[in-house]
Amino acid sequence: MSTLILFTLVALACSMNSLADQSRSYPFSIESEKQGDDGHRIVARNNGPAPISVMVSLAESRNIKADRPFPVFAVVPPRGGILHLAHLRPAMTGTGYSFGTRSSWMLGDFNARQSSDAMYRLPYRDGMAFRIGQAPGGPVSTHITPESEHAVDITMPEGTPVLAARGGLVIDTEASQVHAAQTPDMMAKANMVRIQHVDGTIAVYAHLAPGGVQVYPGQRVATGTQIGLAGSTGYSSGPHLHFAVQTVVRTGDGLTMVSLPFVFYVGDPPKVFAPRSGMLASADYSSEARVPAVQATAEVVAGVRPAQEAVAAAGNRGTNVSPQVLAGIRSRLLDIPVWQWAGIMIAVFFLLILLDRVRRIWRRQPPSVVPQPAMRSRSAPEPVSHRLSSRDRLVVACGGDRQRAERLQEYEYRRAPRISDEEAAQRAWERLQRERH
Repeated sequence: MSTLILFTLVALACSMNSLADQSRSYPFSIESEKQGDDGHRIVARNNGPAPISVMVSLAESRNIKADRPFPVFAVVPPRGGILHLAHLRPAMTGTGYSFGTRSSWMLGDFNARQSSDAMYRLPYRDGMAFRIGQAPGGPVSTHITPESEHAVDITMPEGTPVLAARGGLVIDTEASQVHAAQTPDMMAKANMVRIQHVDGTIAVYAHLAPGGVQVYPGQRVATGTQIGLAGSTGYSSGPHLHFAVQTVVRTGDGLTMVSLPFVFYVGDPPKVFAPRSGMLASADYSSEARVPAVQATAEVVAGVRPAQEAVAAAGNRGTNVSPQVLAGIRSRLLDIPVWQWAGIMIAVFFLLILLDRVRRIWRRQPPSVVPQPAMRSRSAPEPVSHRLSSRDRLVVACGGDRQRAERLQEYEYRRAPRISDEEAAQRAWERLQRERH
């Protein structure tokens, strides 16, 4: 279990710095150049199609004088952009000097702000209708980090054409993934397309099918252009499209990617609506259309039909099911001899004692030391992941602090000694959420 938590933390660290796996191939570099006897200058070069937000800080400097305060934040323009980030000189002439630098960068412009009139068409063809699963304001299992907080999951069959919800420039793609699984190592392995809009925000279309990416970086696409095929790659439980609108923001001395609220539109003239879990959204752009309403509970969205609904449906068909079923069960229970009931109860009692002893032995084991994940220079595509375990969600909510998560879980054990591990982690997570709000 500790290994699973370690893998989850590492994967989440990668997902919070989107596109980390492609940082080696993206044509961007930060270099320190000697300027004769006049010190060094730090230069950023960007030969890719997207602007790059960069942060540079000094590390272990000696006898250094800089022409500007550090850390330095800047946006490097695309397609051959060169930016002088800082000039470093010796503070005292005739004396040696030394310095090191640390840097991180992300695709996008941290000055970007979403237009007030921005709206997005449904990312599939006219006449198609699909249900929205995870969405803001509804039950979520994986949209718990800043870059996915306002994302939506749209359930659709594999191979469904995916369209650009808003026109812009394709700045990045991932098309080499072929597998899907609900394991932490798959969180940064989804096929995806990233499109930058005119206001600088970036749309992410993730979990595309193997061979389902149909555009390339540097290509301009209009609203409604087909960009790929829906699928299930990366951390995924089934075919769906993960859609989010993101931007880069400065956070203290660093950079991070966050998701933004957005609205879809349907009909002609357009009518806008905020996506909500349970909506059955029909793509109709040739005539006047109605805004979709929430038509299902969270249980139905998750694909589980509630037992109450099943009983009601049976009653509506005129089948008197409940009395017959209950009478049959009651008759079978009454036929069981008393000595068998006594044996069953004794067996259950000893089984519970054994399980409780195993749980206590497991809890006494010393915690393993989890190394902190290394800082990545870029972010990896939004993961989606469906259904992190309660313990993994608690570790994520604690900011990766596994020891704090274990303390919170131990507290729940003391309050209710007979609850399971998952129940204790769930109660600790819920308590943490209530304290934050």
